[in-house]
Amino acid sequence: MNFILYGQEYPIMKKQLNKLLASRLDSVDELSVFRFDYQNDDINEILNEATSFPFYVARKAVIIDNASFLQKGAKKEVVDNFFNIIKNGVDQIDLYFLLRCDEIDEKNPIFDFIKNNGQIFVALALTPAQWPKYAKKYFMSQNCEIDNDALEELLKRIDNDLSRFINEADKLILYKNHIDIIDVNTMVSPTLEDDVFHIANALLQGENSLALANYRDLRLTSPKDVDRLIPLLASQFRFAEQVLFLSKQGLSKNEIATELNVKPFRVGITLSNKKHLSLKRIYLALDNLFMLDWQIKSGQIDRYYGIELFLINF
Repeated sequence: MNFILYGQEYPIMKKQLNKLLASRLDSVDELSVFRFDYQNDDINEILNEATSFPFYVARKAVIIDNASFLQKGAKKEVVDNFFNIIKNGVDQIDLYFLLRCDEIDEKNPIFDFIKNNGQIFVALALTPAQWPKYAKKYFMSQNCEIDNDALEELLKRIDNDLSRFINEADKLILYKNHIDIIDVNTMVSPTLEDDVFHIANALLQGENSLALANYRDLRLTSPKDVDRLIPLLASQFRFAEQVLFLSKQGLSKNEIATELNVKPFRVGITLSNKKHLSLKRIYLALDNLFMLDWQIKSGQIDRYYGIELFLINF
């Protein structure tokens, strides 16, 4: 039997592939599973394995990853070779074509044949509405419960990254069979955006020492992220500018959130700092960040030292 698995979410594809292998093979090992990468492996070797009867096992699986010949513009010779194999396939051989994107040519004869004579699985990116249901189901499948607030915080921290979700979820599942918000806060690192939000919020509250402490923690745990700190801080200040402007226009917290397409909680945090804020102060901060960025890129100041000075003198 022949299968196509394609889409943006490789972890879902991999999980489905493993499920299919387990259900169709007596054992999943080097005698029954042969893996190839179309981008790197010799095509003649792939074609040869795809037509060779299995030895020592009743059925074998041949996996062709990065099967770009399923996309538009593929070489006709390559398409014809694989089409002839699946059309005259050996019953004891399962072929799996993996394509790690959603751009597939549905008029490709291989796709058309497998659609009618095999199985096709699509692993597209999860929408915001699908994430909570998928995540909850994932924990349930591992006989683990997770509180709603813990699940919400976990999804916030993985930032729509399915691979990271699976890694973090598996770590939590090994830790306990009932996950609460404390477990997530303890075991799952926040995203860089969360770190920047806390640094900017501390500055806007006049707590420069707290902002500096958060920055030093970030520098220790994720030194590479420091390079992205200046534009993200500037983005936070521009957001504060927008909130202040709309607030002065008489819009409520929820109306501002709708206008800026963000959660009301984030707007509420910014509005709670109004007594420390002014548009003049925000414009000055943006000017200073622009100057600091130029000084760092021109080699006039060390980036770590320059950012510390900015936070201290904010």
